[in-house]
Amino acid sequence: MILRTLLLADDESALGRTLCDALRSWRIVVTIDRASAVVAVKAHRPTVALVPLGPGGEGTATLGAILAEAPACKVVMLDGGSDRTAAARAVALGAHDVVPRAAEPAELAVVIERAHHRNALEQEGRRLAGDAPPTLRAVRDAAERRAVLDALARVDGNLSAAARLLEVSRPTLYNLLRQHGIRTA
Repeated sequence: MILRTLLLADDESALGRTLCDALRSWRIVVTIDRASAVVAVKAHRPTVALVPLGPGGEGTATLGAILAEAPACKVVMLDGGSDRTAAARAVALGAHDVVPRAAEPAELAVVIERAHHRNALEQEGRRLAGDAPPTLRAVRDAAERRAVLDALARVDGNLSAAARLLEVSRPTLYNLLRQHGIRTA
């Protein structure tokens, strides 16, 4: 069986021991600060991380560092009684959930399992996206390429005239040409 990985970015060893008992099918990597959390994320690629919200913004800084390194990781913030604004800020910055630090181990285990499940569903969704109909971006890119090619054809390749016809600046037209791989003579 492949072990799932949980990052616990907390300096309280009691929580780590408690979680080891509650999450026997998980590999739990414990770190004590933001720098070691980032190193652990690079090395272990956890699907879920537990980070204390804490005072002074260290928790949200750790949240940002983890998500910068592993955007798919679901970060659950442990709230030790901070004000509601700090929890809301953490969610706005990308935290998957905020739970009380004093939560029962079984409750934490459920939150962690749900976060892992969400991560797995999102990964599957990204894999299936290849089978999906074209996205709005793909449709827009195709229409944009067609418009540039049509404008160039109507003005016999004159870039200034094509830019005026498309109602864009010449530098913007140059960017569009490069973006869509269109070469002019």
